[in-house]
Amino acid sequence: MILLGAQYSAPDGVEKSFAPIRDDPRYMTTEGRTTGPSDHVLNAGQIDRDKPSEPEHTEDGSQLTYLGQLRTQLTGLQDDINEFLTGRMELAKNKKKAGAEEKRIQEEINQLLDGGDGDEDAD
Repeated sequence: MILLGAQYSAPDGVEKSFAPIRDDPRYMTTEGRTTGPSDHVLNAGQIDRDKPSEPEHTEDGSQLTYLGQLRTQLTGLQDDINEFLTGRMELAKNKKKAGAEEKRIQEEINQLLDGGDGDEDAD
């Protein structure tokens, strides 16, 4: 069995290694969890015309061909990387929201300390 790998590193020092896990079903299929149309689109009646073909097996059907193994492992790695990066984007979004909320609160405090009453509807 071929074993591929991928390495992620970010300017903030976060590093992550990705590698297929032998005999894990996620690395034995070409149907990725994070690729293709969403369930919402499929439930609306759309047909997935870009669905990947099944991986090819050897003539006796006992194992995947070299390219079949490569395709299935790449699909699993792509899912792992997509899920990791989605988590990183959510974390960044939440930090940004928290920073904006903190800034708003600090501005309100500063306004009150400067003698404002917090009521912007002054006559």
